[in-house]
Amino acid sequence: MTYTYAVLLLLLSAIWGASFLFIKVGVAEMGPLSFAMLRVGIGSLVLWLVIRARRLKLPSDWRTWKHFAFVGFFNALVPFSLMAWGTQYIPSGLSSILNATMPLFTFVLAVVLGAEPLTRTRTVGMLLGFAGILVLTLPKLSDGIEASFWAEMAIVVGSFSYAIATNYAKRHIADQPPLVASLGQVSTGFLFFVPLSLVEQPWTMRPSGQAILALLGLAVLGTALAYILYYRLLQGIGATGTSLVTYIAPIFGVFWGWTILGERLSWHAFAALALILVGMLLVNNMLGSRRVGVQVAPGTERPRLLKKETR
Repeated sequence: MTYTYAVLLLLLSAIWGASFLFIKVGVAEMGPLSFAMLRVGIGSLVLWLVIRARRLKLPSDWRTWKHFAFVGFFNALVPFSLMAWGTQYIPSGLSSILNATMPLFTFVLAVVLGAEPLTRTRTVGMLLGFAGILVLTLPKLSDGIEASFWAEMAIVVGSFSYAIATNYAKRHIADQPPLVASLGQVSTGFLFFVPLSLVEQPWTMRPSGQAILALLGLAVLGTALAYILYYRLLQGIGATGTSLVTYIAPIFGVFWGWTILGERLSWHAFAALALILVGMLLVNNMLGSRRVGVQVAPGTERPRLLKKETR
């Protein structure tokens, strides 16, 4: 890996790691549904402009757009709303750690669907990953169920929703150009969000400049620019090298929360992060000879499981 691609990899990890920081700041003034709706709306516009600039053609058949809508529901509406709501009540760094469980859920679904083999090593990795979730959530039950517990469960359910979308996208829209698939899913997600966001009466909100910058950062940096960087890395270093972003992004998430928001996480959070990261390494056989990588599905912001290419 050259110095240029190493810098791009770190930049992409830093951007995706900052996603929950942007959410934490934005939802404090906009409301979770309104913030998520504006996020996918702006992201859709930017992606459309990129597609127009590259002269890519959008599909015209109804069947493809039905697939986009399904993935948009589980890849945008469900996770974005749950994660925006949950991040209000827990540190942004904690949200980024819990969101890192998405590849584990993707693997479980892939095993159920018969797309991935279940070996002893991968089983141990899966159990370690879910043990990380327990390390984070069980302390919240010691004095009864608190709001933070439900917030953590919302992030976990959102990660599971990402996994559903990833497995579906792999089967039904893998033949679409990545940027086209991204726009299709994000734009249909926006259509789902519009009527739901009316409950919060977004036209009555008066967000500060800081909240607006957080929204733009998530929509422009965390969606549009991140996709461009991601595809550049795929072309330059392949799926094997690009998959490293999965392991680096949650570390950046904790770092941004600590340096910018002054968040201080307990030892449970760092223990959970270690368990989840080791679990992902084992699930993907990153420590073995037959290597299986993690790649982000087209149109998602989180990873999926794919066989790694040999280089």
